[in-house]
Parts: sequence; structure tokens; C-alpha cells
Amino acid sequence: MFNKINEQIKEAMKARNEIRLSVLRMVKSKILYVNARGDLPEGEIIKIIKKYSKELGESIEEFTKAGRNSEVEQAKAELKIVEEFLPQELSPDAIKALVEKTIKDVGATSIKDMGKVMKELTANPAIDGKVASQLVREILK
Repeated sequence: MFNKINEQIKEAMKARNEIRLSVLRMVKSKILYVNARGDLPEGEIIKIIKKYSKELGESIEEFTKAGRNSEVEQAKAELKIVEEFLPQELSPDAIKALVEKTIKDVGATSIKDMGKVMKELTANPAIDGKVASQLVREILK
């Protein structure tokens, strides 16, 4: 994954695509901040990229509230580039099925076991943590 990002940076330089180049450099910077050589497992890199996409989403919300439309458009363009490196998120129905299976596998019976269930679920980068958390609460009530 890290090598793919480096290749994309080279391509963006050749194409003189400034927005893409700056986003890819930011992603690389965030990865290198965690590990100076960038030799992290793909799951860790995905977590870093997911966190960055969440930050961009929050920025979009803030810019929208402030009425700063040019920044909103820029942040949306950046988010679109970042999302290229994230796995396709599961649908809510698929997440629900996975939550139910995980609850069974872990043997969770009450809300006290939510931590065990969430630990198993968050290991999968294709799961939206908010949706999973909400479903686990509903099922374990």
C-alpha cells in the first residue's frame, strides 16, 4: 500500500496535479509519522488513512457551517482522493449480519460484553465503527 502511494505521488508530479499531489504527500506524511520507514501492515495504513478521511469529513462540516464554499469544495476533492485508498465499506445489512455473528462467536450476553464485540469488529477496516457500535448496543440491550 505504501509503495502504491509513492507511485501515485510520482504520477501526480508528472501530471502536475497539485491537489492530488498535496493529498498524497499528506497521506504519506501521516504514515511516516507512525513509522519512519513506512513499513506498516496494510491494516495499520488503512486505519491511518481512515482517520485522515474522518478529519476531512469534519472539516467539510465545519466549512459548511461557516459558509466557506471554496474550502468545502477543496475538502471534498481531497476526500475523494483519500477514499480511493480505503476499502469499500460494508452495507448496513452486511454490518448487522456480521455484528450478530460476532456477538454469537464472542458469547456476549449483555452490554457489559460490548468491548469484546467491538474489539473483534474494529479489526475489519471495511466496517463503519459508528454503525457497528449502534447495532451492538441495540442487540445487547
